[in-house]
Amino acid sequence: MPPMKRKKGISASANARAAAKAIRQSELSAIHEKDAPTKKRFQTYLTLLVSMLVIRWLLLPTQTNPHSKPDVDSKGQLQMVFDEFFAANVQPLWDRAFNGTQYALEESSRVGHQLKEQNARVKHPVVIVPGFVTSALELWEGESCMKKNFRQRVWGSASMARTFFADRDCWRKHLQLNPQTGMDPDNIRVRSAQGFEAADNFIATYWVWSKLIENLADVGYDGSLMSMMSYDWRLGYEYLEKRDGYFSKLKAAIETHHKTSGEKVVLVSHSMGSSVVYYFLQWVVTDGGGGKDWVENNVHSFVNIAGTLLGVPKSIPAL
Repeated sequence: MPPMKRKKGISASANARAAAKAIRQSELSAIHEKDAPTKKRFQTYLTLLVSMLVIRWLLLPTQTNPHSKPDVDSKGQLQMVFDEFFAANVQPLWDRAFNGTQYALEESSRVGHQLKEQNARVKHPVVIVPGFVTSALELWEGESCMKKNFRQRVWGSASMARTFFADRDCWRKHLQLNPQTGMDPDNIRVRSAQGFEAADNFIATYWVWSKLIENLADVGYDGSLMSMMSYDWRLGYEYLEKRDGYFSKLKAAIETHHKTSGEKVVLVSHSMGSSVVYYFLQWVVTDGGGGKDWVENNVHSFVNIAGTLLGVPKSIPAL
């Protein structure tokens, strides 16, 4: 009898372990099955888009011979066919797949929601300064090859890829600055997009700041207590102020948040944006007219996310 009891005990323990293992495997399978359709959809849409862009590129190669005359009629017809196909087939799938809400996490897994459950609430206003490349750029004036893209993004969206493959030389020309002045070329004006959409996602679901914004919204932040100060990352810092008045606008935004909320501002920056903030903190107490106490009076803290405060000396060999 005792051996039988021991055997039953061992059998029960083994059965319990087996049951627990089966439950874990079932939970993992459920997670993979839940994620699989979304992942598969994303891969399908991305493959379709990339395939169309490659086909477009192959159909309309860049003229390498400056003396050769392009076939205007055939090029125009191919452009029309591509645009019609893209509008009828690719764009609807793209919009449906990336409607701006796909990146949203379940509330229970968001840090912001968890903090809200712990009674965390809004206190200091937040001003965000994005990094190199992540600020979208829009066309405000261009040559004939780009006029149809007025106020469309030439950097930082799906339309950027479409514009690039439609006419690569024209796209490059409109993103270049004057090599002598470091400012706009003649008859071309490209400017940074504005608002949270300027740097929330780079392309579709390739998020940059969107998840941070969403988590801050969980605890009560909105457009009245938070600002995105995007900029034209192509410009030298002194030209940001000279051409766009960027640092004056950043100073005004911080002062306004401080005045309306009664709290000092938290500056949050990423990558090159941290260097921009560092330059601003020096500028505001000298050329900006804020005085030596301005930072102490208006800024609560500076959150540096992977900032290049010591510069990027490894880029020098490429120049």
